[in-house]
Amino acid sequence: MEIKIEKTMDSKLLTKLNRDVQDIHSIIEPELFKPYDEDGIKKYFDSVLTKEDVTAHIAYSDGKPAGYVILIRRNYPENAFSKSFSAIYVDHICVDDKYKRSGIGKVLIDFVKAVAKDNKINRIELNYWTANKNAGKFFKKQGFEVYNEKMRIKVK
Repeated sequence: MEIKIEKTMDSKLLTKLNRDVQDIHSIIEPELFKPYDEDGIKKYFDSVLTKEDVTAHIAYSDGKPAGYVILIRRNYPENAFSKSFSAIYVDHICVDDKYKRSGIGKVLIDFVKAVAKDNKINRIELNYWTANKNAGKFFKKQGFEVYNEKMRIKVK
């Protein structure tokens, strides 16, 4: 299996690949996430891909689209509490269900690490929903570690 990663502006392809992730999110957090909406998601990608600090990349397995990653370069200015730093933020990462456990996710994360290194950035950030246990296991296996936690309370 040959895996290649290419930069893309193809919002239609990203929208198609996004379906599996959006379905998972709408199941684990139905109060927050909407069901998959092809037109709405395509408009979102059309908008996001025009931003200077955002890039999208498709992973192809033997020439077929198998997943994607959307990266945002974040520059944090120095302030009274913290030093300035830059990070690559993984805004989206998705592997088509047909390609899960085939190495596509690892190749995408390795690609993100290479982008960070090429840009002399030593920090990659992402978040995932803790109810998505498979995502948590995958990211930890790739070397990510929890460094900050969000909490919530639902008020009735």
